[in-house]
Amino acid sequence: MKKRTIYSWGAATVIFLVLMIVTPTIPQSQAYHDFADQRTFFGIPNALNVISNFPFLVIGLIGLVLCFYPDDYFRFRRVNRLKLGWTCFFVGVAAVAFGSSYYHLHPDDARLVWDRLPMTIAFTSIMAIFVIERIDEHKGTYSIVPLLLVGLVSILYWRQAVICRFFDDLRPYALVQFVPCIVIPLMAILLPPMYTHSTYWLWAAGFYLLAKVEEAADKPIYSWTHHILSGHSIKHVCAAMVPVFLTLMLAKRSVQTERISLYKTWKISWTRSRGKGTEEESFECTYTNVAVEEARLDQPGDMGLSFRFIDQVLLISQTFMSFPHLMIISACLLIAVFSYYSFKPTHIYLIDFSCYQPPDFLRSPIANFIEHLNLSGIFDRECLDLQQKILERSGIGDDACVPVTVHEIPPHSSLSAAREETHDILFTVVQDLFSKHKIDPKSIDILVSNCSLFCPSPSITSIIINKFGMRSNVKSFSLSGMGCSAGLLSINLVKDLMKIHGGSLALVLSMEAVSPNGYKGKCKSMLIANTIFRMGGAAILLSNREQDKDKAKYKLQHLVRTHLGSDDESYESVMQEVDEEGLVGVALSKQLVKVASKALKINVVELGPRVLPYSEQLKYIISFIKRKWGKQNEMYTPNFKKAFEHFCIHAGGRAIIEGVEKHLKLEKEDGEASRTTLYRYGNTSSSSLWYEMQYLEAKGRMKKGDRVWQIGFGSGFKANSAVWKCITKIDSREKNAWSDRIHLYPVCGDVSG
Repeated sequence: MKKRTIYSWGAATVIFLVLMIVTPTIPQSQAYHDFADQRTFFGIPNALNVISNFPFLVIGLIGLVLCFYPDDYFRFRRVNRLKLGWTCFFVGVAAVAFGSSYYHLHPDDARLVWDRLPMTIAFTSIMAIFVIERIDEHKGTYSIVPLLLVGLVSILYWRQAVICRFFDDLRPYALVQFVPCIVIPLMAILLPPMYTHSTYWLWAAGFYLLAKVEEAADKPIYSWTHHILSGHSIKHVCAAMVPVFLTLMLAKRSVQTERISLYKTWKISWTRSRGKGTEEESFECTYTNVAVEEARLDQPGDMGLSFRFIDQVLLISQTFMSFPHLMIISACLLIAVFSYYSFKPTHIYLIDFSCYQPPDFLRSPIANFIEHLNLSGIFDRECLDLQQKILERSGIGDDACVPVTVHEIPPHSSLSAAREETHDILFTVVQDLFSKHKIDPKSIDILVSNCSLFCPSPSITSIIINKFGMRSNVKSFSLSGMGCSAGLLSINLVKDLMKIHGGSLALVLSMEAVSPNGYKGKCKSMLIANTIFRMGGAAILLSNREQDKDKAKYKLQHLVRTHLGSDDESYESVMQEVDEEGLVGVALSKQLVKVASKALKINVVELGPRVLPYSEQLKYIISFIKRKWGKQNEMYTPNFKKAFEHFCIHAGGRAIIEGVEKHLKLEKEDGEASRTTLYRYGNTSSSSLWYEMQYLEAKGRMKKGDRVWQIGFGSGFKANSAVWKCITKIDSREKNAWSDRIHLYPVCGDVSG
């Protein structure tokens, strides 16, 4: 007998290995983590998918207590080996509540391990229990530990495969999960049971099957319920019915007086039904094996089905009422976990930022700029006159700078020139920030750069990592092609990353390389970019560490992104393309201001309810109603000065600044920081917002508690808003990009010319 068993296991192992070799791997799809319901309630991300795991904790704790109840509630004394198996099962069920909740807070492969591990414990324990009850007590008992190890190995195999990236294979875990789903119902039907109430196994299997269907129909169910409940949330509740039915079975069952399989019972029932032609006898025979247990409850025979249902309800109520401390403990545990995630600080702190101040020898006064264009011999008179006209009306002053290579005649645009400009700007601002705050480069956890038109290889973040010797596991991202709004997009990326990675320090780099992007053709829409872009960049240090709160300058309150890429007019308003002569340039549409106004309007509609006082929101609603009824022509524009003390509008040009002021009904003083930045530094692309904030600091206007609204625009077309709150006293004497000549600004009269 032992030899036959060994041969059988050997053959099974060989078959398994052959199948593993010849069959294709099953990778873990990343779409698996994309659940339909991703709503956040009470600060809990994916709230309903998290909360719906609570029943597992309740029934798991109840089952554990009843397993060790002094009065042998589940009657394990007759087969004491069962206690170990059922204990493992209920431990797995209770652990599902924690593992699944942890995974659903932020679904990814790393957390999925903790979701699957407790489920595997439950599956393998049930298999061992079935062997004990239906085949052999000794073999079943000895199989508990090996089966648990098999389940653990299947999880580790998949996880190690994901980490190593040699192969991503779910096949072993799929066997552990789905083989019990097939084998257990078959064993429940075909093998004679030791106990009564075997049909409960089928009820449990049915609910599990229903749960898998609901899981597969996650998004359709979410749509059918009008976005109230998703299939995945319902799946959790349905799957929790499996241990509920098994707990009821343990509480109600007794030792089977005559061991007859369900299949044989049904066969006898069918034979008698065919012989006598009465449904009643068929019904009686089907439930023959549970008659003894029902009689114990002293219920009338003709009402057995009704009383069975009532008895189940009463048993559940009795169990809960008998152990109220369990409910209190489990509820307290759940509340504690949810409260931790609800009230856990997730603030993004802006420790400090540094803006690049070009040396004076890189200044490009308007007269010099026009003279250089003329001497370069690249443009005809019409193009020169157009660029001079644009430049004189742009609002850019004589202190704005361009790279060394642009000062050359003719301007030198090459990869090496772009690299030199990038190194000069970013190395300077990063070193300034690190030196000022004594930051060890190896302490940076997240590094994000954005430069729209210059995208070298290795990337800009790789250049910084190499220069400053950062860690090998720093999370680095280089954004390109996202226009002048990319600075706030980088902040948003860091914000999202910090939701996952607690205790992180992030460095954001914003700039645009001017050297390689000069246009030398005759297309009028492309010549505009030649005149307005200037040299500049910024480095921003962010943290979500609580210990950095005291030294941080600002705290991020809101960040709203708007993308109008689906609209052709918006999409084509700023576009890099090739002209008729084959020359590359950035074309700015005549509709740019109109598109920016449209994007801003949509962005403000989303931001407004988050920041405006209720009085302003009420005025807006009343205005909306009046307009609908034809009693008012124009919509009320909320007074955003009641929400913000300062405004930083992207210094993309005089028309953009004036357009935003007009749309938001701001005073000229509100746009002073933007106008002055445009005048002193020109359009420095995404970094212009940070020059504006430094201007407010240097002027001594930024006070503790003040709120500042950054408004960025970029190709695509995008409008982004960031709201910062000043959380410390700002020293206006602190050295920054404005310190040497802040007393000269604002320029008397209209700085925009």
